[in-house]
Amino acid sequence: MNPTVQIADKVIGDGHPVFISVEVGTTCNGDLDASLAMIDAAANAGADAIKFMIIGPEYFMSDRSVVYEYECASGQRRENMYEMFSGLTFTTKEWQSIARRCNEKGIIFGATVDYIPGVNLAVELGAQFLKLSSWDTANVPLIRKMAQAGLPLQIDTGPTTAGDIDKMLGWIRAEDMHDVVLVHCSHAKEASGINVKSVPYMKNVFACPVGYSADDRDHVPELAAVSLGANLIEKRLTLDRTHEGHHHIKALEPNEFTEWVKMVRRCEAMLGTNSIEPSAEDLRQKEMYFVSIVANADIAAGTTIRQNMLACKRPGTGIAPEMLPQIVGRSAKRDISENELIAWQDV
Repeated sequence: MNPTVQIADKVIGDGHPVFISVEVGTTCNGDLDASLAMIDAAANAGADAIKFMIIGPEYFMSDRSVVYEYECASGQRRENMYEMFSGLTFTTKEWQSIARRCNEKGIIFGATVDYIPGVNLAVELGAQFLKLSSWDTANVPLIRKMAQAGLPLQIDTGPTTAGDIDKMLGWIRAEDMHDVVLVHCSHAKEASGINVKSVPYMKNVFACPVGYSADDRDHVPELAAVSLGANLIEKRLTLDRTHEGHHHIKALEPNEFTEWVKMVRRCEAMLGTNSIEPSAEDLRQKEMYFVSIVANADIAAGTTIRQNMLACKRPGTGIAPEMLPQIVGRSAKRDISENELIAWQDV
């Protein structure tokens, strides 16, 4: 795989800014007006991309009677899964409006696609990247179709093992596609299961950019992921967390999302480099708070300086304490007052 992946004018990989992607596949509610408002909010927040979901439940659900239970603001909710997914679809004309708004706002348009004809639709709409969901990482026909599209791929790793990922990347390489970003996304309910260290592990093993997709509103996992070298972070956005639909309770509202982006950028800026480099402020304070060699009493010119005539006190702008042995035994060339910094020309 390629060590960096370019999507539009953004480069994803080490040495480049963290790519921030907004997840609205379910929280857009399948509503055009809400989707356009989300695009505006994502762009205003400073995100790089917004990702929708081109979904075709009639293609991937054989049992349309499945009932899905999920959490929302009012508590647990039960809903027919096929009907829920069907409510998240758009007409081609609506998709065109969504793609056009992304272009107008200067934000990258991407899409998770979970059925083969949807790949062609994403390409026709001008999607700039495709995403494979966690639940399709063994769907060989879909994976090959997405790889053939020639667009960069983001892949949620979800329940996959290292062996599963290796096989999947083999199918993708066979279609001459090498622009892949692996995205660690854990659905663990407890902190120990999130395993953010998967991010550097996958980067090392598979030699490609690696990201982290947040499952809820908690900020700690993605900040940990950025600290461990994540090249991409994905977070859910909603216009109203009290909405009864799927994932709203796990998403950030626009003002929260704006602050979250600032937090990620601040965390990124704090990482620095793989070296020890005191900041300009540290160096400024070093001069004030380090100690230097000073006279511990008045020293007359011509006096042979003894150890008890010296002390180490602030500021740190004079001779360092480690040079005490080189001062002791020398003669004072001038009168030196108590607490006065001693300079080399004084002895």
